[in-house]
Amino acid sequence: MSLNVSVISVKPCGAEANMAKHLAADASFESANACMNTFGGFGFVDEYAVERKFRETRMFQTAPVSNNLIKNFIATKVLGLPRS
Repeated sequence: MSLNVSVISVKPCGAEANMAKHLAADASFESANACMNTFGGFGFVDEYAVERKFRETRMFQTAPVSNNLIKNFIATKVLGLPRS
């Protein structure tokens, strides 16, 4: 009995993961901002929970890795630019 085991090649995906996190954080913030603009002053009322979602989307841009650190990683590791 022979086992046909294929070898999975592993490729580092740090750049792709960082870019996906950056895109998702920006998209969520833009959608929350559009929602806040649509609701206007009612966006700050507790009944609609728009303000809470707006605060949460701002957190995505800073935690666990800030968007500035992501840009730094892409610049140095992917584009090969010098550290500043």
